[in-house]
Amino acid sequence: MAGIIKGLASGCVFVALCFIFNPVFGQDMDGVIKKYSNEQAVITNFKEQLVIRDERGTLVARSNISKETLLIGELSPSLYNKDYIYHSYFDQLDDYDAEALAPGKNGYEKLDKPASSTTLSEDNNIFYDDVKQTEISFTGLTPKSIMRTNYTLSYPDLHMLPEYYFQKSLPVAKSTFEVTAPKYVEMAFVIKGSHADWVKKSTQENKNTITYTFETDDIPAFKDYNDVPATSWYTLQIVPYIKGYKLPGEDSTQMLGNPTELYAYLYHFIKNVNVREDPTLGATVATITKGDKTDREKATHIYQWVQHNIHYIAFEDSLEGFIPRQAADICRRKFGDCKDMASILTAMCRIAGIEAHLTWIGTRSKPYTYEETPLPLVANHMICAIKLDGKWIFLDGTHPIIPFGTYPSGIQGKEALIAIDDKRYEIYLIPEVGYRSNVTTDTTFLNIKGSDVFGNSITDLQGYPSWELQTTMLYYKNGARDKTFQSFNSRGSNKYEQERYSYTPSDTGNKNSRVTADFTIGDYVQQVGKEYYVNLNVNRAFEGKNIDTAGRQVPVYVNYQGEEHDVVALNIPDGYHMSYLPPNDSGSLTGIWNYKIHYQLLGRKIILTKDYYMLSMAIPQQSFAGHNKLADQLGKQYKESVVLTADQ
Repeated sequence: MAGIIKGLASGCVFVALCFIFNPVFGQDMDGVIKKYSNEQAVITNFKEQLVIRDERGTLVARSNISKETLLIGELSPSLYNKDYIYHSYFDQLDDYDAEALAPGKNGYEKLDKPASSTTLSEDNNIFYDDVKQTEISFTGLTPKSIMRTNYTLSYPDLHMLPEYYFQKSLPVAKSTFEVTAPKYVEMAFVIKGSHADWVKKSTQENKNTITYTFETDDIPAFKDYNDVPATSWYTLQIVPYIKGYKLPGEDSTQMLGNPTELYAYLYHFIKNVNVREDPTLGATVATITKGDKTDREKATHIYQWVQHNIHYIAFEDSLEGFIPRQAADICRRKFGDCKDMASILTAMCRIAGIEAHLTWIGTRSKPYTYEETPLPLVANHMICAIKLDGKWIFLDGTHPIIPFGTYPSGIQGKEALIAIDDKRYEIYLIPEVGYRSNVTTDTTFLNIKGSDVFGNSITDLQGYPSWELQTTMLYYKNGARDKTFQSFNSRGSNKYEQERYSYTPSDTGNKNSRVTADFTIGDYVQQVGKEYYVNLNVNRAFEGKNIDTAGRQVPVYVNYQGEEHDVVALNIPDGYHMSYLPPNDSGSLTGIWNYKIHYQLLGRKIILTKDYYMLSMAIPQQSFAGHNKLADQLGKQYKESVVLTADQ
C-alpha cells in the first residue's frame, strides 16, 4: 500500500485501505439470508466516499469504494467468485485490497488472499477508451461466505468526476454515495434513470466542509433490457460535478456550470489542431475537387474521398481520446479514429473554401443533454459540421457507406456542439430521419407445384436499411455472405430452400440496394380434397414482438423510423379458381406505428399487399398495452389463407 502511505505522509485525509463493514453475523446474517432467499448472492453494502480537498493549493478528488457481498445459494461460490475494478487515465486506481471469509468450526475464518490481474476492458466507447479492468479471483468460497473489496480511485481532471450507479448485477441491501467538499466548492448533482424516488438525500455541514449523502435500500438487481440504446437510459445513477470554486486568497474558478463553460473546457483540446498549412494536404484537396464548380460538389467529393481512403480505427488512450490528430498526419497514415476523421474533413473543407467546424456529439447511448449535464460525458463522438447555403450538414467519416448529406442512425435526435471559434459555439439538435426516407419493399412471386411453392423475391432497400446491409457486407465474404443472405431472404417456413441469390448495392446517389432470390418452400400448401389453402403471409412483421407489460420498466426503442411494403403475388394454377379471399384489415397505434392489409384478385393472380409504417423511434410504457393489442390483431391476420378450388 505504498501509494496510500505516501498520501498520508503528505497530509492527505484519505485513510489506508481497511474493511469498514462489520460482517453480518448471528441474527443479522440469518435475517439477510432469509430476506434474499430467492437470490444466489446479495451485496450487503456498497459505499463510495468521494472527497474533494485542497492539497498544497490544488484541488484534488479521490474516492474510497467499499463493497461487501454475501453468498447465499448453493451455486453462488461458482457464480460469484470474481470481482472487477474498472479504471483508466481519468479514474486512476491508486490501491486496492480484498479478502474473503467463510464459516468454519470456530466462526468465520479468513480465506487465502485472492489473486488479481489487470487487462484491457471490453468497453467499446467510441470517443475514448483506455479503460482497464482489474480482476480479483476468490478461492475456497462456500455458501454464507463474505467477499470484501476496497479500493481507491483518484481523478486527475476535476471536470470528469465519476457517475455513481446505485444498481448492480446483484441486489444491493444498502448503497451509499457520499461527497465531501470544501464549502467554497459549488457542487451540482443530476439524478438520472428510473426510480429517482428511491434515493434519500441529506446534507451535513461542518466547519469547513459540506457532505452530500445519497442512499438507497433494498435495490433490486440491475435488469438488462433489449431494444434500449444503453443501460444508462434507465439505470438509477447520480452525476456529480463541480460548477465552480474559490480557493482561499484566489479568484473564483468557473468549472462546468453551463454549456459555455463546458465549451471553454473542450475547446482547449482542439485550439492547436490544424493551425499550420500543409502543402501536401492542399495538393490532395486540389486533386479531389478538380473541376468542381460549387461548394456542394467540393464537399461531396472530399467526404467520399475520406470514406474510401481513410480507414477507421479506434486507438485512443487517456487525453488522446479528446485531442484530434493533425489532418496532414492522418492523410499520410490513411487511418484514424472519429476525431481524426473529423479533423481531416474539417481541414480539407476549409482548404476548399468551405465553412467547416469540429463538432462534439453524443451517440444514442448517451442519455444526456448539454444544458442538463454540462459535462464531457455528454459527448462520446466527434464529427465535422459544414455550412452550405446557410444550413448545417454533418459529415461522419467513420461510416463507410452513408451518402453525403445524411448521418448515421446513432446520432439522430442528439445535440451537436459545433465549435465556431474560441468563444462562439452552436448547439444544434440533429433531427430524426422521417419514415419516408427509410423504405423496404419486398415482392414475392409464388407458384404452386403439388404441396410445394416455388418462385422468386425482389427486395429493394432505401436509406438506413440499405446502408446497414451494405456496411455489414463489407466484412462478410463467401460462406458468411451466403449464410447472411439465406437468412435475409428466408420466408414462409423453415423449409425455405434458396437456390440462388444476387446482391446489387449502389455506390452512387442514395446508395440503394437490391437483393433477389429464387427459392422453393416445401410442404407449404395444404391440400384438402379439391381445395388448396395457401397462406400468403410469407413475411410477418411484428410477429413475436409483444412487450412484457409487467416486467419491462423502460420504453422500447428502434434504430430508425421507416416503412415496409410487402407484396405477394400468387399465380392461380390451371384448373383452379379463387373461392375465398381473406378480409382486408388495418390498425394504428397513433403516432407510433400502423399497418394496412389488402387482398385483391387481378386476372389469374391473387395479390396481397401489406404496408407498415414505423412513425417513432420509441414505444413508451403507456403505449405497451396498445402495441400488444395491435400486434395480436395483426397476428390473427397472419393466420388467414386464400382458398383455391378445383374447377368443376
